Amino acid sequence: MSKIRLFTIMFLFFVPLQIVLLQGCASKNTHQARAEKLESLKDYDSAVNYYTKALKDDPDNITAKLGLQHARQTASILHMQKAEELLEKKYFKKAIEELQISIAFYSGNTKAVKLVDQAKRMKQSDYYFSKGNQQVKTGHYANARESYQNALELNPQNEEAKTHLARYKKRVEKLPFYRLDYRSNAPISLKFKKTPVLNVFEILSKLSGINFIFDKDLKESKVTLFMTDISIDKFLKVLLDTNSFKAKLINRKTMLIYSDTPDKVNEYEELYVKTFYLSYLEAKNAVAILSKLLKSKNITSNKKLNSVTVRGQKDLLGMAARIIESNDRTPSEVVLNVEVLEVQRSIEKNLGLSVSDSITFGVSETSSGIAFDSAAAIETGTAFGFASMGSLKDISNIGSKELYLSLPTATLKLLKQHGDTKILAKPQIRVSSSEKASILIGERVPIRSNRKVQTDGTTTYDFKYEDVGIKLAVEPVINMYDQVSMKLNIEVSSLGSNVGTSEDPQYAIKTRTISTVMTINDGDNVIIGGLIQDEDRATTRKIPLAGDVPVLGRLFSSKYSEVAEKDILMSITPVIIRRQDMPRHKIAEFWSGTQKQASLKLPEEEKIRQETDFNDFPNKDFVKVMVEDEFLPNDSYFSIQVYSYKFKAEAEKRSAQLKKQGHKTWIRPADIKGKGTFYRVFVGQYPSYMLAEKARLSMINSGTFPKDIHIVDKDYVYK
Repeated sequence: MSKIRLFTIMFLFFVPLQIVLLQGCASKNTHQARAEKLESLKDYDSAVNYYTKALKDDPDNITAKLGLQHARQTASILHMQKAEELLEKKYFKKAIEELQISIAFYSGNTKAVKLVDQAKRMKQSDYYFSKGNQQVKTGHYANARESYQNALELNPQNEEAKTHLARYKKRVEKLPFYRLDYRSNAPISLKFKKTPVLNVFEILSKLSGINFIFDKDLKESKVTLFMTDISIDKFLKVLLDTNSFKAKLINRKTMLIYSDTPDKVNEYEELYVKTFYLSYLEAKNAVAILSKLLKSKNITSNKKLNSVTVRGQKDLLGMAARIIESNDRTPSEVVLNVEVLEVQRSIEKNLGLSVSDSITFGVSETSSGIAFDSAAAIETGTAFGFASMGSLKDISNIGSKELYLSLPTATLKLLKQHGDTKILAKPQIRVSSSEKASILIGERVPIRSNRKVQTDGTTTYDFKYEDVGIKLAVEPVINMYDQVSMKLNIEVSSLGSNVGTSEDPQYAIKTRTISTVMTINDGDNVIIGGLIQDEDRATTRKIPLAGDVPVLGRLFSSKYSEVAEKDILMSITPVIIRRQDMPRHKIAEFWSGTQKQASLKLPEEEKIRQETDFNDFPNKDFVKVMVEDEFLPNDSYFSIQVYSYKFKAEAEKRSAQLKKQGHKTWIRPADIKGKGTFYRVFVGQYPSYMLAEKARLSMINSGTFPKDIHIVDKDYVYK
């Protein structure tokens, strides 16, 4: 078989095979390229789909894996942000759907998980609020109050429920101070003036049927009290407090009385022990907080279990529980999307003669045995041409007169080029609030730090490693307003020149540093720049020997100089993925007794204030407005404006026609500047914009209303 035929067979076999392999690679890369294109268009949902296909074709594709992870997280954040916008408009169902999509893309988005629960509570709260309104209209005021309370419990930020509940009197449960079995609960009136305290207890025992036992160290004192129409329980409480006595129940008919002194309290008061297991708060910090506030020494911690054990009276332990619950909260977290850019504004100058890098050989047409390229000879106008083919024997027969050798060509160049921008890195950092995070984009360079000469004459060196490159240190703090305060420290360093000797080199490290503190909103972007570095470079190219000749050598050389100015830009975008977990109002705020005695009981003054702050029933005007389906100035309902008339009679006539058709209508006057007073006709009252929009479209489709009817809120109505 000839070599030509063998080559032809191999060509026909391998070329189709290579085409198939290249098509396979192209197929694998097509999905990834499509995904990257979609990412640049911010269509992250579709990008996730194509990255998934790319990984199905090539499971070991690291780039596709990282791209898929980034696209999933970004898509999750975008869907979550859309859900938050829907929640503000009370589109609860749509918001929950967006949040579920967000979680499906990235299950680690704990903020979205919590928002689902929050959206469901808001939806339920809105339901109870609407139910309460209906109950007010039908006169079921007690049931309405419970509905408003349920709405507020589900969503403490429901301002509508707060407003409506404020029109009720709070019903405070009045429990007795001492759970004794009194002979009678009828009010009593007692007057004592400088009466021995034991005599007072004797009279009280006869009235109430309660037995009193006195501590042996109880000091006798005189009592002066004038009290009328008061319960025995309340009189007993006042008697004990005014004489610095405390009481301990033996049974429901017997009470032990002792002096309210530290020694006697420690002797008689029963203590309780409780262990708190902490999730986020460190045990040592919890001990410091509790010891400071509770003034107790009976507090200890277990570092391994991260727990705190407290011993004390019931009220003190109740206070400890609330303090711990207020402080042991899930910390907020933020993802910092960082882009490090290098902007290179370089000016390159290439001046002088540029010498070619090659020497060309040719032969004259008098050469025999070597193929002569006549086209080249014609083109150059000489008797010389380039040799195309020839054997080694033919080459050995070439004479010196037949050999053509070209001199290096020289070209005059004048060139300027401008640099470009490139992305050095795009890391993402997830960090908790008030914690530190850092990035190093560079390398750890060994620097000679110490030189030692041993006794045998040998020399040894010590080295230490220095971080060289781009370093970012950040400490974010997330506040209650979804703002991120960041302490930033950015350092750009590079290895400098040798400041030592060739035998004992010592390298300088060029460093540029920025330190700043800033506050930006969730999702906003900030760009930090100004870390500029100039580099001057010079290169000389010359013809050997000729370029070394003094003065004339410049004609046979070229000088290349470059001034490169680099600026490092850093783009940082914080995205909060977990808000600060806030405790309930009753946990964050509570009464704690006096400086001398801890207590969770509500002070009498506060009870009286709460009882007198509210009306027993809703205001009459509130009930009237609710029944007539009109706006209140501080309500946040939506309605639909359908008509506007110059004369009130026309508005009333049209309103009456709409009422006959089953619509609930109402009229409000509006002063229009330069035109006078107009009377606007509104139809319906809707708790959310979504329901109002649905009603508006239905009214337009019915054909009985003009197409320009529009949704309004209370600000529009009362402006």
